[in-house]
Amino acid sequence: MTGARGKEQKTQSLTHEAPLRGRAPGGNRATDLAAAALIRIRDVSLAYVYGTWAYGLTLRGPMPDHMIQHPRDLRPGRASRADAMFQGHWHLPGGQVRIQAGTSPFSTEPPSETWAEELHGFAWLRHFSAAQSANNGDAARIYAQKLVQGWITAYGGMGAISGRPHVIGRRMISWFSNGPLIIEGADLIFRSTLLRNMAIQSRHLSRTASMAPVGEPRLTAALGLTFSGLCLSEGRKRLEKGIRLVCRELDRQILADGGHISRNPAAQLSILLDLLSLRDALITRRIEVPAPMRNAIDRMTPMLRFFRHGDGKLALFNGANEGPEGAIDAILERDDAKGRPFGYAPHSGYQRLAAGPVSIVADTGTLPPGPYSHAAHAGCLSFEMSVNRHRLVVNCGATRFLGPDWEAASRATAAHSTLALDDTSSARMLRGRLSRALLGSRMMEGPNWVESRRNENEGGIWIESAHDSYVPDYGLMHRRRLFLSTSGEDLRGEDVVEAPVMQKRAWPWQTRYWRDPEELIPFAIRFHIHPDARVSLAHDRNNVLVLLPNGDGWQFRAKSNSSDCTINIEESVYLGSGDSTRRAEQIVVSGNVFRNEAHVNWAWRRLSARNAGSPKAEDSDVPELPELSR
Repeated sequence: MTGARGKEQKTQSLTHEAPLRGRAPGGNRATDLAAAALIRIRDVSLAYVYGTWAYGLTLRGPMPDHMIQHPRDLRPGRASRADAMFQGHWHLPGGQVRIQAGTSPFSTEPPSETWAEELHGFAWLRHFSAAQSANNGDAARIYAQKLVQGWITAYGGMGAISGRPHVIGRRMISWFSNGPLIIEGADLIFRSTLLRNMAIQSRHLSRTASMAPVGEPRLTAALGLTFSGLCLSEGRKRLEKGIRLVCRELDRQILADGGHISRNPAAQLSILLDLLSLRDALITRRIEVPAPMRNAIDRMTPMLRFFRHGDGKLALFNGANEGPEGAIDAILERDDAKGRPFGYAPHSGYQRLAAGPVSIVADTGTLPPGPYSHAAHAGCLSFEMSVNRHRLVVNCGATRFLGPDWEAASRATAAHSTLALDDTSSARMLRGRLSRALLGSRMMEGPNWVESRRNENEGGIWIESAHDSYVPDYGLMHRRRLFLSTSGEDLRGEDVVEAPVMQKRAWPWQTRYWRDPEELIPFAIRFHIHPDARVSLAHDRNNVLVLLPNGDGWQFRAKSNSSDCTINIEESVYLGSGDSTRRAEQIVVSGNVFRNEAHVNWAWRRLSARNAGSPKAEDSDVPELPELSR
């Protein structure tokens, strides 16, 4: 874009940078392992103590006589899910179990710890509340009460999994929110047993909430403690302690731009749903909402709008799926500002480009800190693109329903719309049994340095970004430039792989990339296409036509300085719903890095309705990117 034509040019720049220090493992140092081992010893020892009769005596206290209020669960329930569970199909994050219809799932062997945590967290009760409202019958209520009563008899809250602080926190939130479902029509004995058990769990949670795993689980435990103090008649002290813990965790986890420290849009949505429910409950009780909570909500809501695609659902980055149907709308209806999304999130590490019918979200950040990276993906510099209410270019998404192999595959760079060098991910999960047993599925060996620059003027929006993840092994940087025209009908991109300028702070022994510059290194640039779109490759194999469900046609073209560069259509998979797979396709531009350089220009162009099925011959060339004014 040359010249500003007398108008003021608006330029915004941001940089995320950490010292270039080779591949220092993120969260796999000896100190991290030692700390995790001590925490594991502590948890095992305390679990033994918590299971003793003597500890149970310390949880006795005043018995609440009723639930003061039932906060609204903003997560929408689906009657069809409740019907499937009643029929014995328990499909929860972490796996699926089939049992005899109408029996309890708590007696079956869980397929994974994640599934067991979801089961004992009772978040699925909202589906039975929805079924009761939809059918105006007692079957859903009776079965839900049977499951709660059976759980109290079998576990009482102190089991190995059911007694984890974040599981108790989620269970408390679910029981209070669905209180009418599990209390209505119940006899006096069941009500007394339920309230006594909730008080016992709440007292235990008051002692353990701060020991929950860092990140969203610890915030969930704090929120559950706050709800217990708010909704039970003897919980004033717990309410005060819970609010302090919630405010402390919000200060630690919510970044200045409103993003969550994990960089996971789904975590952002989940936390905000609970915060809004708590805020509404405090207002109903005429209790002042703390300033840190108000400020967090005010920052997080615009950030949620930032991650929202044209179809009203979440972008798929760093462990996120599309989100529960209607959940984002439930939040944004409470947003008084109702403004347009901002363009960039410097602390969270994302950029958003929007013009005409097109919305693009790009990942331009480093990995989150080790303890918060359990769901992080190796998708640096990937992007997603939606046109009106239809997604065009996507990442594959994430799933917790299909097992660890699927989860690992969805976190790889190849599952994202970006460049991968030598079929190698730009970040890798922890290796080794001991490390994974103590630290979980953290990410490690990701980019230490990510740069992003944004420029806007009357011609359109520019994004320039780069990362150094491939420098230690290959001595190569990946740079990506994106340009979206003002009309939104022309997206141009440029991917460059090149040797970096040696920086003074990078000593020879900190790098491992002294190799023959004549060596060929393969690369692949992937553009995963949403399964609702139809993809066809032209006969000359230089153009790809993508048709959206509404009939809009988009043409993809690419050219490279490499003579062996090819464009192919390959199979892909879409995990956006989080609980199922959909067959999809991907456009793959592949070639080789020769003499430390590869340069690929590509473009997406919207076609008019009359020639969407047959692009003109002159459209086969890839236009050069306009010059960016510095």
